[in-house]
Amino acid sequence: MIAVLTVPSLRTTLLSAITSGPKKNTTYITDLASRGPFRVTVTERGQLDSLNNVTLTSKVKGYTTIISIVPEGTMVKAGDLVCELDSSLLVDKEKQQQIQVTQAEAEQKQAEENVAIQKTQNDSDNSAATLALELARLDLQKFQEGESQRDLNVKEGAITKAREDLQRAEENFEFSKRIAKKGYKNQNDVEADRINVVKAEIDLEIAKEDLKVEKNYVQNRKLIELKADVKEKERNLERVERKGIATLAQFDARLKASQLTYEVEKSELERIREQIIACKLIAPQNGQVVYANQGSSRRSSGEDVIEEGTEVRERQSIIQLPDFSQMKVDARIHESKISMIQQGLPVDIRVDAFPEQLYQGEVDQVSSVPISSNWMRPDLKEYKATIKIIPNGADITKLKPGLTAEIEIRIEERDNVLQVPVQSVITIGDQRYMFVLAEEGEPVRREVKIGQASDTMIEVLDGVKVGEEVILNPRTHFADELIDLEEQLAIEKKNQAEKQGPAKSPTPAKAGGKPKGQTAAKAKPASGGGSANILKRIDKNSDGKVSKDEAPERLQERFDTLDANKDGFLDAGELSKLKPPSGGPGGSRPAGEKRP
Repeated sequence: MIAVLTVPSLRTTLLSAITSGPKKNTTYITDLASRGPFRVTVTERGQLDSLNNVTLTSKVKGYTTIISIVPEGTMVKAGDLVCELDSSLLVDKEKQQQIQVTQAEAEQKQAEENVAIQKTQNDSDNSAATLALELARLDLQKFQEGESQRDLNVKEGAITKAREDLQRAEENFEFSKRIAKKGYKNQNDVEADRINVVKAEIDLEIAKEDLKVEKNYVQNRKLIELKADVKEKERNLERVERKGIATLAQFDARLKASQLTYEVEKSELERIREQIIACKLIAPQNGQVVYANQGSSRRSSGEDVIEEGTEVRERQSIIQLPDFSQMKVDARIHESKISMIQQGLPVDIRVDAFPEQLYQGEVDQVSSVPISSNWMRPDLKEYKATIKIIPNGADITKLKPGLTAEIEIRIEERDNVLQVPVQSVITIGDQRYMFVLAEEGEPVRREVKIGQASDTMIEVLDGVKVGEEVILNPRTHFADELIDLEEQLAIEKKNQAEKQGPAKSPTPAKAGGKPKGQTAAKAKPASGGGSANILKRIDKNSDGKVSKDEAPERLQERFDTLDANKDGFLDAGELSKLKPPSGGPGGSRPAGEKRP
C-alpha cells in the first residue's frame, strides 16, 4: 500500500517558479525512477603491498651494528646475503664459552667416574659385611651344635679320669699298708701313697668345679657373645649398605649437577653460534630489497634509519623483500558494510599512479575483529580486508608497494531493477519515505519499501513507478513536515503500545486514540501535544523555551519569523505554528487551503 500525501502549502512558494499551463516544478533537484542494471558495490581506498612479503629482522640479542647491507632497490635471489651485522663481540664470547664447556665436560666425566668407583666400593663393603655376618652365624651355630657339647665332654672326661686316679691311688694306698705290715714297704712309701690319694681327691674336686663353671658360666657367656656378634654383624651390614647408598646419592647429585651445568654451557655456546649465524641475513626468496624505515616513531631523529653503521635492536625490522609477482591491496571496511563482504567476491581495482589501467582482483581475507581504533576516532570500527590482484593480462610487475588504489567490491549485479538515487529516500523510525512530483508539479510524500542499496542507488520494491520524478533533497525543503511526521509516528507508536498493554482497555479518542474508521494520518492528539513534545525535545536547558542556539539548524532559518513577540525565544505557542499543512497533528486541511 502506498501512502500519498500532497503538500498544498507549498503552492504559494512555487507560484513564482510556475508559468501558465500545467508545467512541472523547477524548485527542486529531481531525478527519475528508472529500471535497469543494478549493481551493489562497496568502494574503498587502500594501499598496495606484496602478497608474499618477507621481513628480515635482527635476531641478535641486545643491540648490534650494521656493517654491510645491499643497496635499497637491489633485486636479489633466494640465498643471497643481503645484510651483515657486527659479530666481533659474539666471536669473543664464543671462545670464552668454549672454555666453560670444556671445563664442564671434564667435571661431568669426573663425576661419572666417581659414581662408578662408589658403586664398586659399595659392592665391596657390602660383600665384606655380609661375609662377616655369615661367619658370625657359623660361629654361633658351631658353638651351639659342636663346641659347647665338646667342652662339656672334656670336663666330664676329666672328672671320670680323676675318679679313676683316685680309686687307683686308694687301692695302692691300701696295698701299701698291707705289705708294710709284712715289712715289705717302709713307712715313707705308705705316706707317699696316702699323699697320692689326697692329690687324686683334690684333682677330682677340681674337675667337678671345672665342669660346673663350664656349664654355668663359660657356656652361657660364649653363647651370649656369639649371638651379640651376629646381631652386630647384621647392624653393620645395614649400616654399610645405607652408608654406600648415601655416598652414592651424593656422587649422583654431583653427576646430575655437572651434567646440567654442561648442558647449560653447551646450550649457551650453541646460542652464541646461532647469534653469529644470525648476523648474516640471507634472502629466503626472490625479491627487491626495501629498507624497513617506514612506520618508525623515531624516524625524525634518524636513529632508526637503515644504513651501514646504524645500531639496530633485537627484533627490529631491517629489510623487506616483497615479491612483485603477487600483489594485494590492504583496505579498511566500515562496520556498516562488513556484513556484505565475503571471501572470493570479485573486485575492480584502479591504481592512482596508473589510472588508465583496470586491474581485477578478489577478496582474499576479511578480519573477524576490528582494527585498533584511532585515538582521534575511538568510535570508528573498521575491519581489514585483503584484496588479491589477479593477473588478467594487465602488467602487475610495475606495481609497487605503498601505491594508493581504489577498490570496488562487486556484491551483487541484477538486471531490470527499479531504482532511485539514495538521496531521495529518508528514514523515519522503521519506515521509508520519498517525495515525488505529481503531474501538476505538486510534491507528494509517499511511503516506500526498499531493497538493497549501493553507494549511489537504492532498490525500490513498492511506492514509486518508472519515470516518476523524485526529489533528491527532501530534508531541505520539508524539514517542518518531517519533524511533525516524526512526532505523529511517535504518538501512534505510544498509543499502540498502550492498547497492547496488560489491561488491553480501549483508549479514548481524546487521549490520543482514533475513532473507528479514521486513518492514522488523520488521528488527532491532545491539544498542544505536538508543540509541547517539540519543545520538550529541543529544550536543552529545560527552561520552558528555546533560544536560537538551542534550535536545530533546520529551525534557525525560520526562528525570527516564528518569534512573534521578538523576545529571542520560542515558546509552546509559537512552536505550534510548525503544524504540517496536511496529515499531521492538528487534523487535515481541505484541499486548496493555504498554510498560514
